[in-house]
Order: sequence, then structure tokens, then C-alpha cells
Amino acid sequence: MTGGGRRASLWGALVWFALSYGVAILGYLAANAIASRWLGLQDYGYFVVALTASTVVGQLGLMGAHRGGLRDAARMAPGDVAGLTLLRRSARAATMVGLPLAAALAGAVLVLGQGADRSAWAMASGFALITLLSGQQKLWASYLRGLGRVRFASLLEGRSGGALVGCLQAVTLGLTWWLLPGSGLAGALLALAAGYLGPVILAGLLVRRQWSGLTRVGSLAGDVRHMVRRNWRFAVNQVAVYASGTVEIWIAAAILSSADVSYFSAAQRMALILAIAPTALQVVFAPVASRMLGAGDLGGLEAVLRTGATLSAMVTSVVLVPMLVVPDELLALTLGEPFRGAALALFVLALAHVANVLSGLCGTALTMSHQEGLVAAVQSASVGLRLLLGTTAALLAGVVGLAVAASAISVATYLAMWWLARHRLGLRTEPTLRPRVDLLRRTAG
Repeated sequence: MTGGGRRASLWGALVWFALSYGVAILGYLAANAIASRWLGLQDYGYFVVALTASTVVGQLGLMGAHRGGLRDAARMAPGDVAGLTLLRRSARAATMVGLPLAAALAGAVLVLGQGADRSAWAMASGFALITLLSGQQKLWASYLRGLGRVRFASLLEGRSGGALVGCLQAVTLGLTWWLLPGSGLAGALLALAAGYLGPVILAGLLVRRQWSGLTRVGSLAGDVRHMVRRNWRFAVNQVAVYASGTVEIWIAAAILSSADVSYFSAAQRMALILAIAPTALQVVFAPVASRMLGAGDLGGLEAVLRTGATLSAMVTSVVLVPMLVVPDELLALTLGEPFRGAALALFVLALAHVANVLSGLCGTALTMSHQEGLVAAVQSASVGLRLLLGTTAALLAGVVGLAVAASAISVATYLAMWWLARHRLGLRTEPTLRPRVDLLRRTAG
């Protein structure tokens, strides 16, 4: 039984994560390139709708156990039996009740909505499996990072479930397209689910080794109550965060044509590449922020966060330029010639990510300081605005109008979070002209 160990430096954790995240992005791009060419403008948009919806449903099943577990594990001392017991209880509740229930209900709703033919059952099975396995992937990755297993955790984090999952999904999608091209959307969803299976099983075994030998405490029902009571604010926050990034895709699916759904989905998927650096910082810096906030070291934390934001800005600026200069060529190269029509939407969505970079790690600082309820309120308000303004914009101006509304609300949300971190915590999180890379080398990751 262990509770952690010698931690890598924050710089080492960041470098390792950046490398593994880069591989994850390649897998993500390959998977989307295969899916877009296989499914075309007719079904690619609905493929993205199913993928994003399953992620949000998985967040509901997790009930915030992954983020709460990350925060708690990061503050644990080696051999902390009480802390490991609490982590185990939340994990058991999520894996045995929360995620299976969410996956089953999601699959049942899809069958009822599509009809009970063979294709509907196949799509529902793929949707339910993605919901279940992607939720478990997030849980184990968060636990492993919090417990100090940053290298393997890094392989499970990022676009499409991390480097391991992303690469496997590209392979399973390619094989399914080659062997069963007529399986269409249902086959693509089942292929994505298959890519999660091996990494999730391996990660689960590694996590369970941390509490091997512990005596089981409490009932399963008690574990569920414990998980919900401790983490429900994280759950609301995470669902709102994911929904705020994907609700426009659902609006497009409800209002626009199948081709327009695919155009907006393509632009949104491509713009997400700009979140590489900010997401890397959020994942790597979260346990650091938890420990430093717990120790009351606000000055040191601000220096760490602003240095990280500076690195994020430098990396993102390199990726941003081609999206603003040649968005049509970028879309044609990655997703295929038919997707050039999404160029203007990509340009607009890419601009919003500038505010994401400039606001820094304000959201991470707030959630790791037990202000997750406040973050959840901001993100929930964002979702409400997106539903109202996004629907109106889509009806009036189609894909481009929807992109403009999404970008405007994103910028307002990033600015609000930055302001709250500044006034609630006294922390500045924006980039600095004097980054302290040496501090990242001295800080435990």
C-alpha cells in the first residue's frame, strides 16, 4: 500500500506532459481525419455531437470524483491510510454506480430516440461504452496525477483521452473503416470505445495498487452519498465547463442542416487545438496549486501561475497564426476538401482562444482553493447565455453567427474568471514579461 512518492519537478512534469500531449494531438487529428473522410458532411457533425454528449454524460456519472480526488490526493502524505480510504470510496461509487448508471440511461435514451433497430442498438452501445470508459479514464488519470504518478497520468490526459487512447482510437477507426465501411456512424462510435479499453484497464490496476491491503469501509450506498456530498460542486463545474465548450454543436444539430452541423463541428474541433497549452497547464498545475494554496504560499503560487501562462502564450501563438491566415487550407489538409466551408467559423472561434491564454490559470486557482462553487456558477451562466444567444444567432446567421456568439461569450467568461481570481484570491494569473522558469524546476510537480 502506498500513498504517493517522490514527485518530479513541476518543470519535468510539464515537459513530459507536453510531449505526451503532442502525441495525443496527433492521434486526435488522425482520428478526426479518418472520421471526417469516412462519414463525410452528412454524418461527421453527428459523430462529434455524440462524442461531446457522451463526455458531458460521463461527467454527470463521475459527480466530480476525479477533480475532488485530484485535489485531495495532491495534499496527502505518503502512507496516509485515511486519505486513501476516502479516495477508494469515491472511486468505488463512481465505477460501480455513477458511471454505469449514466451510461445505461444515455444508451436507453438514444435507443428510444432512434428506434429499436439494429443500427440504433449499435449506436446506443457505442455511446454508452464511450460514456463509461471516458469517465473511468478521467478518474484514473486524475488519481494517478494526484498521487504523484505524473508520467503515466500524462499518457491518459489530453484530447481524445490522451496519447495512449488517442493513438489507439486512430487505429481502431482506421481498421473499422477499412474492414466495415458500411457500418457508418455506429461503427465509428464502437471503434472509438474500443480505443479506451486497454489503457483504462491498465490505469485502473495501477490506481488500485495504491490502496491494496486496505480494509473496506462502509457500504456502497454510503460511498455514493460520500462521493456526492464531497464533490457535487466539482460535478456542476465540470459539466458546465464541458457543456459551455460543446453546447453550440448541439444547437447546430437541432437547428441547422447536416452539412452546417459538420462545418461548425469541424471548426470547433480544429479550434480546440489552441487549448493544448492551457489544458496542459491546468492538468499539471492543479496539484501544485492545491498544495501551495493549502500552505498559504500565495506569492510563490502567483509566480508559478504567471510563468506557466507565459509559456502557454508562446506556444499558442505559434498554432494560432495558420488558423487566422490560412484556415481554409488547414481544414482541407486535415479533414478533407469538403470542409473548406468552415474556414470563417474557424477564424472566429480561434480568436476567442486568445482570451483563454491571456487569462491564465484563473479557473484552476479558484477550484483548488475551494471556490469551485463560484466557478460552477460562472460556467452555468455561460451555458445559459450560449443556449439563448447561440440559438438566436444560428437562426439569424447560420454557422458564422453561431461562431460569433460562441466566441463573444467565451471571451466574457475568461475575463470574469480572471477578475474573480484577482479579487477573491488576490492572485494575478495573466502572462508576465519576467517568467521564472527556474521556479518551475524547484517546485514539486
